[in-house]
Amino acid sequence: MDNFEIGQLVIGKVSAVRPYAVFLNFSDGRSGLLHISEISDSYIRDIEKFASTGDEMKVQIIDIDKNNGFLRVSLKRVKPEDFYSTHTNENKKSVPASEDEFKTLKEKLPQWIDEALKKTEENKND
Repeated sequence: MDNFEIGQLVIGKVSAVRPYAVFLNFSDGRSGLLHISEISDSYIRDIEKFASTGDEMKVQIIDIDKNNGFLRVSLKRVKPEDFYSTHTNENKKSVPASEDEFKTLKEKLPQWIDEALKKTEENKND
């Protein structure tokens, strides 16, 4: 096994993509997990915009399980000048959600009530 260390940058190959994480295989046969919270500081609506099975990506090791060598890794901690990914989705770097989607209930409720009332009025007139 390679002597991987926390903080080290390594290239992994995507073995599976799930709604919550990307699973990677590394050069020495170890496996690892890139949790959705370690992909970006922005909200991730669709993890498949960042990785697909077979892609390679450079990630930073953030934890190593002492019992089995399983790696927990981060993509968001990789500096832009060190970024490497074979993923071809052109939307992967776009901001996945607008700030408007993150307004509080108190801020959004009047808008939703107004929209519901308009729809109700439209349905009455049909």
